[in-house]
Amino acid sequence: MRHNVLIVDDEQLIRQGLRARIEYLGIDVDEIFEADNGLMALGIQDEHPIDLVITDIRMPDMDGLELIQEMQKKNNQIKFIVLSGYAEFSYAETAIRLGVKAYLLKPVSNDDLKDAFDKAYQEMEQTASIRQEVQMKKRMDREKHVYQQEKALNALFSSRETSVITREQLCTICGCDEQMWGRGQIFYLAVLHINKESFEHQRFRPVDHELVRFTIRNIFEEIDAQCEKLLVNSLSDGRQLYGIFTLNDKKKLRMEVERIFLRMRSVLEKKMGIYLTVGVSRCCSEVQGKEAAEARQALKQRIIYGKANIYFYEDIKILGEQEFPVSQLHLLEQYMEHNEIFKVKNLVQEIFSEELVKKYGSAYLRIMWIRILNSLLHHYDRRGRNAAEIEKLLQSYNLPDQIQSIQEIRQKIVEMVMECVSMESVTDANARSKIQMAVGYIQEHFGENLTVNDLAEHYGMSPNYFSSMFKKEMSRSAVNYITELRINQARELLYHSELSVVDISKKVGYEDSQYFFRVFKKYLGMTPLQYREESRK
Repeated sequence: MRHNVLIVDDEQLIRQGLRARIEYLGIDVDEIFEADNGLMALGIQDEHPIDLVITDIRMPDMDGLELIQEMQKKNNQIKFIVLSGYAEFSYAETAIRLGVKAYLLKPVSNDDLKDAFDKAYQEMEQTASIRQEVQMKKRMDREKHVYQQEKALNALFSSRETSVITREQLCTICGCDEQMWGRGQIFYLAVLHINKESFEHQRFRPVDHELVRFTIRNIFEEIDAQCEKLLVNSLSDGRQLYGIFTLNDKKKLRMEVERIFLRMRSVLEKKMGIYLTVGVSRCCSEVQGKEAAEARQALKQRIIYGKANIYFYEDIKILGEQEFPVSQLHLLEQYMEHNEIFKVKNLVQEIFSEELVKKYGSAYLRIMWIRILNSLLHHYDRRGRNAAEIEKLLQSYNLPDQIQSIQEIRQKIVEMVMECVSMESVTDANARSKIQMAVGYIQEHFGENLTVNDLAEHYGMSPNYFSSMFKKEMSRSAVNYITELRINQARELLYHSELSVVDISKKVGYEDSQYFFRVFKKYLGMTPLQYREESRK
């Protein structure tokens, strides 16, 4: 093990001599720092991780023992070797009490110095080993707890029988304080489905379900919420996760579930290229087996109304399935895409007509607003808008609770859509310029490991927006463009060189020669060796 060592002595010759002897004795160190007084030593400790300190006893302003006490306040894992020209027992006694590993009298011999380092290093290794074992046990205990939660919730979600789950059982499943499950506590159960678009931008492959779910859980855990929440993997479907949310206020709980999903979406789509659809059960005071079926039924609404949204089972009953304005929502997205502001205004008037609001009640306002908000988020993501704009949009998730009239919500939505698309012409012009730069970069670096996500990040665009603008500018996707460049270069090398197929595949950007073989054959209808033979005829 390599360690950082700090030498503290007010005499420069002694510090330099100790440094030289450490090197001469072959003591394995990472970096050696020097200080001529205690205050300087404390400053070095603030700026660098220090593992072992060699300090003199007698120094101006602060003696060695005082320095040890101050350094131990900041890090009690540091080991100390004390050097002194004085043999007073009181110093040695205090040093031992402070945990000093060696008390050496000047001039110290090479053997004593080496022995002191060996003992300190041995103890550091033992301490590190114990700490590692403790951390491993904690991790194993945590993983065991998570697995038990997964099994319990999966059993709940997969049950086809109606059976009441007590609050105590839920407390055990979620690992929460029993006081939280007092009278009046209500629950939502959710199924989170990973849409196939998540595996179409080269960051994740179809076999990367576990990695995607790990990413989703990490983002979920980092989101602050006013309700208790838990998310685990589905053990029967690699594309899904199960969630449970609880609070003692139904209205607030629904708003929190919506807010959590919108917050997750803003991060997962823009930064990770991960797309989710969420189905949520009815709100209940006792959890029974049927809530899982309700969440899945809610999830099925994505077939009718579109993916990348959140659907509540209770909304099916409120709105019905026949008269819900599905076509209007799809039209709204198209009008936003083409910056048709006047059509947006008329359509918003239609969606939030007095007739529909009176028919479905106030719940209709919130349901429609959350779906429009999702459309705006999707539009922002594809257009590569900045974090501040997205954050502003997210802050408006409780808009229906702030407005005083239907006219006000219409006006607010039109304003937000206009703000969303007002800069699109400028944004698109900048994007076209960036796409041309990206094309030049691809032409020079197609032999390297290029991905759409990396290119988009390099030019400050979201993967979706980059892909959309690239296809608009080049009449083909970025992936196809890169593939064509690689195949054309491979054809040149096959014709003009004697390089092997394996070498050529690496030269044009394919580490896996078998994958290169399949791509080449798909594009040209023959294998690389067949092409070489045919072209040379």
